[in-house]
Amino acid sequence: MKRTFWAGVGYTLGLSTSIYVQRRVRRTVDRYAPQQIRNDVAAKGREVANRARNVAIDLRDAAHEGAAAMRREQRELREEFTSDPDRHRHRAGRVHH
Repeated sequence: MKRTFWAGVGYTLGLSTSIYVQRRVRRTVDRYAPQQIRNDVAAKGREVANRARNVAIDLRDAAHEGAAAMRREQRELREEFTSDPDRHRHRAGRVHH
């Protein structure tokens, strides 16, 4: 539970810091830069946002695929276990080393 909490805290801090820096850069560019540079910075910002969104989508898809594979493997193991209970039954009096 602690790892989940701190991972969430780290993610939140990273995201909020990124948003803060992005806004700060945008304000500074808007204040001092010519129109063409402002347009270039805006285009780069959109490009970075699109890449970040694609990475998030890829990570989500990979997590779903991994979870589905885990469920399939678990189902197969359970089927194997229940199909031959004698094979997996612990026999009293025997000690396995």
